[in-house]
Amino acid sequence: MRKLLIISLLSSLLISCDTGSKTQTVSKFQKERKAVVCSENTTLVTGKGIEITVGDYKYVKKLLNPEAKKFFASHPENLLERMINRRLVIRYVEDSGIAEKYGLNKKMEEFKKEYLSRYYVSNEAGKRAKTVKEEDIVKRFKELFPDKDPSKMTEADKKFIRNELRVKLYDRAVEEIYDEVRKKLQFKKNGKTLIASCCGIELKMPINKDEKEAKEKLTKKFLTEYFYRKAVENGYDRNPEFQRTFTEYFATKAINIFRKELEKGIKVSDEEIKEFYEKNKDKFLMPEKAQAVVFYFNSKDKAMEAKKELASKDWKSVARRFGRSSAKPKYYYNDPKDPIGTLIFMSGNKENTIVADLGENRFVVIKILKIVPQKQITLAEAKNYIKLRLSRRKLREKEKEFLKELKEKYHVKVQRENLNCIL
Repeated sequence: MRKLLIISLLSSLLISCDTGSKTQTVSKFQKERKAVVCSENTTLVTGKGIEITVGDYKYVKKLLNPEAKKFFASHPENLLERMINRRLVIRYVEDSGIAEKYGLNKKMEEFKKEYLSRYYVSNEAGKRAKTVKEEDIVKRFKELFPDKDPSKMTEADKKFIRNELRVKLYDRAVEEIYDEVRKKLQFKKNGKTLIASCCGIELKMPINKDEKEAKEKLTKKFLTEYFYRKAVENGYDRNPEFQRTFTEYFATKAINIFRKELEKGIKVSDEEIKEFYEKNKDKFLMPEKAQAVVFYFNSKDKAMEAKKELASKDWKSVARRFGRSSAKPKYYYNDPKDPIGTLIFMSGNKENTIVADLGENRFVVIKILKIVPQKQITLAEAKNYIKLRLSRRKLREKEKEFLKELKEKYHVKVQRENLNCIL
Protein backbone atom coordinates (compact mmCIF):
# COMPACT_ATOMS: atom_id res chain seq x y z
CA MET A 1 0.00 0.00 0.00
CA ARG A 2 2.80 2.39 0.87
CA LYS A 3 4.41 1.76 -2.54
CA LEU A 4 1.09 2.44 -4.26
CA LEU A 5 0.75 5.70 -2.39
CA ILE A 6 4.23 6.89 -3.35
CA ILE A 7 3.60 6.13 -7.00
CA SER A 8 0.34 8.10 -6.82
CA LEU A 9 2.01 11.09 -5.24
CA LEU A 10 4.83 11.28 -7.76
CA SER A 11 2.55 10.94 -10.76
CA SER A 12 -0.03 13.49 -9.60
CA LEU A 13 0.11 17.25 -10.15
CA LEU A 14 1.63 19.16 -7.24
CA ILE A 15 -0.11 22.33 -8.31
CA SER A 16 2.07 25.36 -9.10
CA CYS A 17 5.74 25.79 -9.91
CA ASP A 18 7.47 23.98 -12.78
CA THR A 19 10.71 22.38 -11.55
CA GLY A 20 12.54 23.95 -14.42
CA SER A 21 10.94 27.37 -14.37
CA LYS A 22 12.90 29.01 -11.56
CA THR A 23 16.62 29.28 -11.94
CA GLN A 24 17.70 31.06 -8.76
CA THR A 25 20.26 28.97 -6.90
CA VAL A 26 19.83 30.73 -3.54
CA SER A 27 16.46 30.56 -1.86
CA LYS A 28 14.76 33.83 -1.04
CA PHE A 29 14.02 32.20 2.31
CA GLN A 30 17.71 32.13 3.13
CA LYS A 31 17.51 35.85 3.77
CA GLU A 32 15.22 35.11 6.68
CA ARG A 33 17.69 32.89 8.55
CA LYS A 34 17.68 33.30 12.30
CA ALA A 35 18.76 31.17 15.22
CA VAL A 36 15.84 28.77 15.65
CA VAL A 37 15.68 25.50 17.54
CA CYS A 38 14.24 23.11 14.96
CA SER A 39 12.17 20.00 15.62
CA GLU A 40 9.68 17.83 13.71
CA ASN A 41 6.88 19.98 15.17
CA THR A 42 8.36 23.36 14.22
CA THR A 43 5.68 25.22 12.24
CA LEU A 44 6.51 26.46 8.74
CA VAL A 45 3.05 27.53 7.53
CA THR A 46 -0.18 28.43 9.30
CA GLY A 47 -3.68 29.30 8.11
CA LYS A 48 -7.34 28.67 8.77
CA GLY A 49 -7.41 24.88 9.20
CA ILE A 50 -3.90 24.64 7.70
CA GLU A 51 -0.56 23.82 9.32
CA ILE A 52 2.67 22.56 7.79
CA THR A 53 5.51 21.48 10.05
CA VAL A 54 9.14 20.55 9.48
CA GLY A 55 8.13 16.91 9.88
CA ASP A 56 5.51 17.29 7.14
CA TYR A 57 8.07 18.87 4.83
CA LYS A 58 10.64 16.11 5.42
CA TYR A 59 8.01 13.42 4.84
CA VAL A 60 6.95 14.83 1.46
CA LYS A 61 10.56 15.36 0.43
CA LYS A 62 11.26 11.70 1.22
CA LEU A 63 8.59 10.65 -1.29
CA LEU A 64 10.22 12.47 -4.22
CA ASN A 65 12.23 10.76 -6.94
CA PRO A 66 16.03 11.44 -7.04
CA GLU A 67 15.78 14.11 -9.76
CA ALA A 68 13.09 16.04 -7.88
CA LYS A 69 15.02 15.77 -4.61
CA LYS A 70 18.06 17.28 -6.30
CA PHE A 71 16.04 20.22 -7.64
CA PHE A 72 14.23 20.94 -4.38
CA ALA A 73 17.47 20.78 -2.40
CA SER A 74 18.31 24.10 -4.11
CA HIS A 75 14.70 25.34 -4.23
CA PRO A 76 13.05 24.38 -0.92
CA GLU A 77 10.56 27.25 -1.28
CA ASN A 78 9.13 25.59 -4.41
CA LEU A 79 8.36 22.39 -2.54
CA LEU A 80 6.87 24.30 0.39
CA GLU A 81 4.74 26.30 -2.05
CA ARG A 82 3.41 23.09 -3.58
CA MET A 83 2.63 21.71 -0.15
CA ILE A 84 0.72 24.90 0.66
CA ASN A 85 -1.28 24.55 -2.55
CA ARG A 86 -2.12 20.92 -1.78
CA ARG A 87 -3.38 21.85 1.69
CA LEU A 88 -5.44 24.70 0.23
CA VAL A 89 -7.07 22.32 -2.21
CA ILE A 90 -7.92 19.93 0.65
CA ARG A 91 -9.57 22.72 2.63
CA TYR A 92 -11.50 24.01 -0.38
CA VAL A 93 -12.68 20.55 -1.47
CA GLU A 94 -13.91 19.78 2.05
CA ASP A 95 -15.48 23.18 2.80
CA SER A 96 -17.21 23.55 -0.58
CA GLY A 97 -18.93 20.16 -0.40
CA ILE A 98 -17.10 18.82 -3.47
CA ALA A 99 -15.61 15.99 -1.41
CA GLU A 100 -19.11 14.80 -0.53
CA LYS A 101 -20.30 15.26 -4.11
CA TYR A 102 -17.59 12.92 -5.47
CA GLY A 103 -17.79 10.48 -2.57
CA LEU A 104 -14.24 11.32 -1.52
CA ASN A 105 -14.90 11.14 2.21
CA LYS A 106 -16.22 7.60 1.82
CA LYS A 107 -13.18 6.60 -0.27
CA MET A 108 -10.82 8.08 2.32
CA GLU A 109 -12.57 6.21 5.11
CA GLU A 110 -12.09 2.97 3.15
CA PHE A 111 -8.41 3.85 2.62
CA LYS A 112 -7.96 4.62 6.31
CA LYS A 113 -9.49 1.29 7.39
CA GLU A 114 -7.55 -0.74 4.85
CA TYR A 115 -4.24 0.97 5.64
CA LEU A 116 -4.52 0.78 9.44
CA SER A 117 -5.85 -2.78 9.33
CA ARG A 118 -2.85 -3.98 7.36
CA TYR A 119 -0.50 -1.85 9.46
CA TYR A 120 -1.75 -3.49 12.66
CA VAL A 121 -1.46 -7.02 11.24
CA SER A 122 2.01 -6.25 9.90
CA ASN A 123 3.20 -5.05 13.31
CA GLU A 124 1.73 -8.07 15.07
CA ALA A 125 3.26 -10.46 12.54
CA GLY A 126 6.63 -8.82 13.05
CA LYS A 127 6.38 -9.48 16.77
CA ARG A 128 5.24 -13.09 16.34
CA ALA A 129 7.53 -14.20 13.53
CA LYS A 130 10.20 -16.54 14.85
CA THR A 131 13.90 -15.77 14.55
CA VAL A 132 15.77 -17.57 11.79
CA LYS A 133 18.34 -19.91 13.34
CA GLU A 134 21.58 -21.18 11.84
CA GLU A 135 20.25 -24.74 11.77
CA ASP A 136 17.24 -23.48 9.75
CA ILE A 137 19.61 -21.97 7.20
CA VAL A 138 21.64 -25.20 6.94
CA LYS A 139 18.47 -27.27 6.53
CA ARG A 140 17.19 -25.02 3.75
CA PHE A 141 20.59 -25.04 2.05
CA LYS A 142 20.49 -28.84 1.95
CA GLU A 143 17.02 -28.71 0.41
CA LEU A 144 18.17 -26.32 -2.29
CA PHE A 145 21.58 -27.88 -2.94
CA PRO A 146 21.53 -31.56 -1.85
CA ASP A 147 24.90 -32.25 -3.51
CA LYS A 148 26.76 -29.39 -1.82
CA ASP A 149 28.55 -29.22 1.52
CA PRO A 150 26.75 -26.74 3.92
CA SER A 151 30.09 -25.92 5.59
CA LYS A 152 31.19 -24.29 2.32
CA MET A 153 28.14 -22.08 2.12
CA THR A 154 29.00 -18.51 1.06
CA GLU A 155 27.85 -15.39 2.91
CA ALA A 156 25.72 -14.51 -0.11
CA ASP A 157 24.00 -17.91 0.13
CA LYS A 158 23.37 -17.38 3.84
CA LYS A 159 21.95 -13.92 3.30
CA PHE A 160 19.63 -15.12 0.52
CA ILE A 161 18.34 -18.09 2.55
CA ARG A 162 17.96 -16.03 5.75
CA ASN A 163 15.84 -13.45 3.90
CA GLU A 164 13.77 -16.18 2.25
CA LEU A 165 13.06 -17.82 5.60
CA ARG A 166 12.24 -14.47 7.25
CA VAL A 167 9.64 -13.77 4.57
CA LYS A 168 8.12 -17.24 5.00
CA LEU A 169 7.96 -16.89 8.80
CA TYR A 170 6.43 -13.42 8.49
CA ASP A 171 3.83 -14.61 5.95
CA ARG A 172 2.99 -17.56 8.19
CA ALA A 173 2.50 -15.22 11.16
CA VAL A 174 0.22 -12.99 9.10
CA GLU A 175 -1.91 -15.94 8.05
CA GLU A 176 -2.11 -17.19 11.64
CA ILE A 177 -3.36 -13.80 12.83
CA TYR A 178 -6.11 -13.77 10.20
CA ASP A 179 -7.01 -17.41 10.88
CA GLU A 180 -7.52 -16.72 14.59
CA VAL A 181 -10.35 -14.35 13.73
CA ARG A 182 -11.74 -16.43 10.86
CA LYS A 183 -12.26 -19.38 13.24
CA LYS A 184 -14.35 -17.21 15.57
CA LEU A 185 -16.53 -15.79 12.80
CA GLN A 186 -20.16 -16.89 12.78
CA PHE A 187 -22.49 -16.49 9.80
CA LYS A 188 -26.25 -16.48 9.52
CA LYS A 189 -28.77 -15.60 6.85
CA ASN A 190 -31.72 -13.29 7.16
CA GLY A 191 -33.59 -13.56 3.90
CA LYS A 192 -31.29 -12.22 1.19
CA THR A 193 -28.87 -10.80 3.74
CA LEU A 194 -25.74 -12.52 5.08
CA ILE A 195 -24.63 -11.54 8.58
CA ALA A 196 -21.14 -12.05 10.05
CA SER A 197 -20.51 -11.60 13.77
CA CYS A 198 -17.64 -11.94 16.21
CA CYS A 199 -15.98 -10.14 19.06
CA GLY A 200 -18.74 -7.55 19.46
CA ILE A 201 -18.81 -6.66 15.75
CA GLU A 202 -21.63 -7.43 13.32
CA LEU A 203 -21.52 -6.74 9.57
CA LYS A 204 -24.08 -7.40 6.85
CA MET A 205 -23.94 -7.96 3.12
CA PRO A 206 -26.67 -8.68 0.56
CA ILE A 207 -26.60 -12.03 -1.21
CA ASN A 208 -27.00 -11.27 -4.88
CA LYS A 209 -26.51 -14.60 -6.69
CA ASP A 210 -23.64 -16.58 -5.17
CA GLU A 211 -23.77 -17.11 -1.41
CA LYS A 212 -20.20 -18.45 -1.35
CA GLU A 213 -18.90 -15.31 -3.07
CA ALA A 214 -20.87 -13.12 -0.65
CA LYS A 215 -19.35 -15.00 2.30
CA GLU A 216 -15.80 -14.46 0.97
CA LYS A 217 -16.40 -10.74 0.46
CA LEU A 218 -18.02 -10.34 3.87
CA THR A 219 -15.15 -12.21 5.54
CA LYS A 220 -12.63 -9.87 3.93
CA LYS A 221 -14.67 -6.83 4.95
CA PHE A 222 -14.99 -8.15 8.51
CA LEU A 223 -11.25 -8.78 8.88
CA THR A 224 -10.52 -5.24 7.70
CA GLU A 225 -13.02 -3.78 10.18
CA TYR A 226 -11.79 -5.95 13.06
CA PHE A 227 -8.11 -5.14 12.67
CA TYR A 228 -8.86 -1.48 11.93
CA ARG A 229 -10.54 -1.24 15.33
CA LYS A 230 -7.55 -2.95 16.89
CA ALA A 231 -5.28 -0.38 15.25
CA VAL A 232 -7.38 2.49 16.63
CA GLU A 233 -7.33 0.90 20.11
CA ASN A 234 -3.53 0.96 19.91
CA GLY A 235 -3.48 4.60 18.76
CA TYR A 236 -2.04 3.89 15.31
CA ASP A 237 -4.46 6.40 13.77
CA ARG A 238 -2.70 9.11 15.79
CA ASN A 239 0.71 8.14 14.46
CA PRO A 240 2.23 11.26 12.79
CA GLU A 241 3.51 9.27 9.80
CA PHE A 242 0.07 7.77 9.15
CA GLN A 243 -1.54 11.20 9.43
CA ARG A 244 0.93 12.58 6.87
CA THR A 245 0.34 9.60 4.61
CA PHE A 246 -3.40 10.14 4.89
CA THR A 247 -3.11 13.87 4.20
CA GLU A 248 -0.95 13.45 1.09
CA TYR A 249 -3.14 10.68 -0.29
CA PHE A 250 -6.22 12.82 0.34
CA ALA A 251 -4.52 15.75 -1.39
CA THR A 252 -3.81 13.65 -4.47
CA LYS A 253 -7.47 12.65 -4.74
CA ALA A 254 -8.66 16.17 -3.91
CA ILE A 255 -6.52 17.72 -6.65
CA ASN A 256 -8.08 15.41 -9.24
CA ILE A 257 -11.63 16.45 -8.42
CA PHE A 258 -10.59 20.08 -7.90
CA ARG A 259 -9.28 20.15 -11.45
CA LYS A 260 -12.40 18.43 -12.77
CA GLU A 261 -14.49 21.23 -11.30
CA LEU A 262 -12.24 23.93 -12.75
CA GLU A 263 -12.27 22.27 -16.18
CA LYS A 264 -16.05 22.58 -16.37
CA GLY A 265 -15.78 26.31 -17.00
CA ILE A 266 -13.01 26.07 -19.59
CA LYS A 267 -13.85 26.36 -23.27
CA VAL A 268 -11.62 26.59 -26.33
CA SER A 269 -13.13 28.11 -29.47
CA ASP A 270 -12.42 27.10 -33.06
CA GLU A 271 -10.98 30.57 -33.60
CA GLU A 272 -8.44 30.06 -30.79
CA ILE A 273 -7.47 26.68 -32.24
CA LYS A 274 -7.01 28.12 -35.74
CA GLU A 275 -4.99 31.08 -34.43
CA PHE A 276 -2.65 28.74 -32.50
CA TYR A 277 -2.22 26.52 -35.56
CA GLU A 278 -1.33 29.42 -37.87
CA LYS A 279 1.18 30.85 -35.40
CA ASN A 280 2.86 27.46 -34.94
CA LYS A 281 2.34 25.98 -38.41
CA ASP A 282 6.05 25.28 -38.83
CA LYS A 283 5.90 22.98 -35.80
CA PHE A 284 3.10 20.88 -37.25
CA LEU A 285 5.27 18.89 -39.60
CA MET A 286 5.45 15.12 -39.75
CA PRO A 287 9.21 14.47 -40.17
CA GLU A 288 10.61 12.32 -42.94
CA LYS A 289 10.80 8.67 -41.93
CA ALA A 290 11.83 5.34 -43.35
CA GLN A 291 10.25 1.95 -42.91
CA ALA A 292 12.90 -0.75 -42.66
CA VAL A 293 13.71 -4.21 -41.36
CA VAL A 294 16.92 -4.61 -39.36
CA PHE A 295 19.11 -7.72 -38.92
CA TYR A 296 22.11 -8.01 -36.59
CA PHE A 297 25.10 -10.34 -37.15
CA ASN A 298 28.37 -11.21 -35.42
CA SER A 299 30.08 -11.93 -38.73
CA LYS A 300 30.78 -9.59 -41.64
CA ASP A 301 30.56 -12.51 -44.05
CA LYS A 302 27.08 -13.39 -42.80
CA ALA A 303 26.01 -9.75 -43.04
CA MET A 304 27.26 -9.48 -46.65
CA GLU A 305 25.57 -12.77 -47.51
CA ALA A 306 22.28 -11.49 -46.11
CA LYS A 307 22.66 -8.26 -48.09
CA LYS A 308 23.19 -10.24 -51.27
CA GLU A 309 20.07 -12.35 -50.69
CA LEU A 310 17.97 -9.30 -49.82
CA ALA A 311 18.74 -7.91 -53.28
CA SER A 312 16.67 -10.64 -54.92
CA LYS A 313 14.55 -12.27 -52.23
CA ASP A 314 11.70 -11.27 -49.95
CA TRP A 315 12.97 -10.05 -46.54
CA LYS A 316 10.74 -12.58 -44.72
CA SER A 317 12.39 -15.55 -46.44
CA VAL A 318 15.82 -14.06 -45.70
CA ALA A 319 14.81 -13.63 -42.05
CA ARG A 320 13.86 -17.30 -41.85
CA ARG A 321 17.03 -18.32 -43.67
CA PHE A 322 19.26 -16.60 -41.06
CA GLY A 323 17.12 -17.38 -38.02
CA ARG A 324 15.81 -13.85 -37.61
CA SER A 325 12.11 -14.69 -37.62
CA SER A 326 11.35 -12.11 -34.92
CA ALA A 327 12.42 -9.23 -37.20
CA LYS A 328 9.59 -6.84 -38.09
CA PRO A 329 9.28 -3.64 -40.16
CA LYS A 330 9.60 -0.46 -38.08
CA TYR A 331 9.76 3.28 -38.77
CA TYR A 332 13.03 5.16 -38.23
CA TYR A 333 13.74 8.90 -38.20
CA ASN A 334 16.66 11.13 -39.09
CA ASP A 335 17.41 11.85 -35.45
CA PRO A 336 20.69 11.55 -33.45
CA LYS A 337 18.72 9.55 -30.88
CA ASP A 338 17.75 7.07 -33.60
CA PRO A 339 21.03 5.43 -34.78
CA ILE A 340 19.32 3.22 -37.39
CA GLY A 341 17.47 6.21 -38.82
CA THR A 342 20.73 8.16 -38.93
CA LEU A 343 22.41 5.37 -40.91
CA ILE A 344 19.50 5.23 -43.36
CA PHE A 345 19.42 8.95 -44.08
CA MET A 346 23.22 9.28 -44.14
CA SER A 347 23.25 6.78 -47.00
CA GLY A 348 21.25 9.16 -49.15
CA ASN A 349 18.76 6.33 -49.79
CA LYS A 350 20.61 5.39 -52.99
CA GLU A 351 20.70 1.77 -51.92
CA ASN A 352 17.76 -0.07 -50.41
CA THR A 353 20.05 -2.32 -48.34
CA ILE A 354 22.76 -1.01 -46.01
CA VAL A 355 25.50 -2.87 -44.13
CA ALA A 356 27.21 -1.09 -41.24
CA ASP A 357 30.04 -2.12 -38.92
CA LEU A 358 29.06 -1.35 -35.32
CA GLY A 359 32.43 -2.44 -33.92
CA GLU A 360 33.38 -5.40 -31.70
CA ASN A 361 32.35 -7.86 -34.43
CA ARG A 362 28.80 -6.52 -34.60
CA PHE A 363 27.25 -5.75 -37.98
CA VAL A 364 23.82 -4.47 -38.93
CA VAL A 365 21.98 -5.06 -42.20
CA ILE A 366 19.17 -2.60 -42.93
CA LYS A 367 16.59 -3.37 -45.60
CA ILE A 368 14.77 -0.13 -46.51
CA LEU A 369 11.18 -0.85 -47.51
CA LYS A 370 9.97 2.68 -48.16
CA ILE A 371 10.70 6.35 -47.50
CA VAL A 372 7.83 8.53 -46.26
CA PRO A 373 8.53 12.21 -47.05
CA GLN A 374 7.96 15.07 -44.64
CA LYS A 375 4.30 16.04 -44.41
CA GLN A 376 2.40 19.08 -43.18
CA ILE A 377 -0.12 18.12 -40.48
CA THR A 378 -3.46 19.72 -41.32
CA LEU A 379 -5.54 21.83 -38.96
CA ALA A 380 -8.19 19.09 -38.87
CA GLU A 381 -5.57 16.51 -37.86
CA ALA A 382 -4.07 18.77 -35.18
CA LYS A 383 -7.35 20.13 -33.80
CA ASN A 384 -7.77 17.75 -30.85
CA TYR A 385 -4.13 18.13 -29.80
CA ILE A 386 -4.33 21.94 -29.95
CA LYS A 387 -7.60 21.96 -28.03
CA LEU A 388 -6.09 19.82 -25.28
CA ARG A 389 -2.99 21.99 -25.10
CA LEU A 390 -4.96 25.23 -24.90
CA SER A 391 -7.32 23.71 -22.32
CA ARG A 392 -4.37 22.77 -20.12
CA ARG A 393 -2.89 26.24 -20.48
CA LYS A 394 -6.19 27.83 -19.42
CA LEU A 395 -6.48 25.36 -16.55
CA ARG A 396 -3.02 26.30 -15.24
CA GLU A 397 -3.95 29.99 -15.39
CA LYS A 398 -7.25 29.35 -13.66
CA GLU A 399 -5.55 27.25 -10.98
CA LYS A 400 -3.02 29.98 -10.33
CA GLU A 401 -5.69 32.66 -9.87
CA PHE A 402 -7.92 30.43 -7.77
CA LEU A 403 -5.10 29.40 -5.46
CA LYS A 404 -4.20 33.04 -4.97
CA GLU A 405 -7.76 33.68 -3.82
CA LEU A 406 -7.67 30.66 -1.51
CA LYS A 407 -4.47 31.89 0.17
CA GLU A 408 -6.27 35.09 1.10
CA LYS A 409 -9.45 33.27 2.13
CA TYR A 410 -7.61 30.90 4.47
CA HIS A 411 -5.15 33.54 5.73
CA VAL A 412 -2.06 31.53 4.80
CA LYS A 413 1.10 32.80 6.44
CA VAL A 414 4.65 31.47 6.06
CA GLN A 415 6.57 31.47 9.35
CA ARG A 416 9.74 32.92 7.87
CA GLU A 417 11.60 32.87 11.15
CA ASN A 418 11.47 29.04 11.02
CA LEU A 419 12.47 28.54 7.39
CA ASN A 420 16.07 27.92 8.34
CA CYS A 421 14.90 24.50 9.49
CA ILE A 422 14.47 23.31 5.89
CA LEU A 423 17.47 25.05 4.31
